[in-house]
Amino acid sequence: MKKIKTKGFTLIECIIALGFMAILTLILLPSLNNISRVNQESQDKIRMIYALEEAIEKNKNQPIGEYSYDIDGFELEVIIEEYSLGLKKISASCDGYSLDLVR
Repeated sequence: MKKIKTKGFTLIECIIALGFMAILTLILLPSLNNISRVNQESQDKIRMIYALEEAIEKNKNQPIGEYSYDIDGFELEVIIEEYSLGLKKISASCDGYSLDLVR
């Protein structure tokens, strides 16, 4: 009697392959969560920089003083002060970040 070879995987081979995939997933999952968190923080910083730029643009023609704005969900403080004769310094700040313009 001649044995006929069948093509494909046995049930044991499939279970072992699924087990390896599950272990790899458990190992890689924390790294993927970390990448997602870092990406979100980076996007928040970019949004904050754009909000600081927008606050400075809004205040280019304002008189000397202090102003507060809520732009894109960020509470921004803008300080306009005299820098030197004929120039103003506009400083926008939020959560430890600051952007200055001398005009």
